[in-house]
Amino acid sequence: MKFLSPVLPAAPERRDDFSALAAALAQEQEPLSGALVERAVLTGQDLSGLILEGVCLRNCRLTGCDLSGAQLTDVVFQDCDLSGSRFADGVWQRCALEDCKALGGDFRQCGTQHVSFTACKLACANFSGQRVRYARWSKCDLQGASMASCQWKQVELLDCSLSGVSFFQTPLSGLDLTSCRLEGLILSQDGGELRGAVVDRWQAAELAKRMGLVIRE
Repeated sequence: MKFLSPVLPAAPERRDDFSALAAALAQEQEPLSGALVERAVLTGQDLSGLILEGVCLRNCRLTGCDLSGAQLTDVVFQDCDLSGSRFADGVWQRCALEDCKALGGDFRQCGTQHVSFTACKLACANFSGQRVRYARWSKCDLQGASMASCQWKQVELLDCSLSGVSFFQTPLSGLDLTSCRLEGLILSQDGGELRGAVVDRWQAAELAKRMGLVIRE
């Protein structure tokens, strides 16, 4: 899969004022570009429409914030807590989340291209209705997350916990799920979402039980 990584400036400008500045930038629709943001703490703030370009956020806490409609291009989140925040209806291009936590995060209806989640805690996050091209979830905990009604092209799920994930009306054809945990998937009644997905024989036995099949040894 041809996957593009975020492009960050070689010498980003440190912005220690991000916590105070972010809301004003969002309100004025002014982009923050070429910046390094460390240890910023924002709770419950309205940051809807925030525009970030070439920004690295490291060890930050943005919890319970509203970032709906945010436009993120070449953005990296490292060791950040985004739990309970809303990113719905945003546009993400060449973004990466590494060792982050976004428990119950709302990513519904986002349009994303070349976005990766690595070693992230994403339990109960909502990715429903996303339009995705080139995305990768690797070593992530997605237990109880919703990935329903998505349009996916060139997506990878690698060594993830997908227990209780809803893939309702999201076609998984061609997706290799052999490295993932699949217990308790939420699917349509006939399990048609799984048609064409790649699973191993143990996963196939578990999924067969889900669809009411009896397997004899």
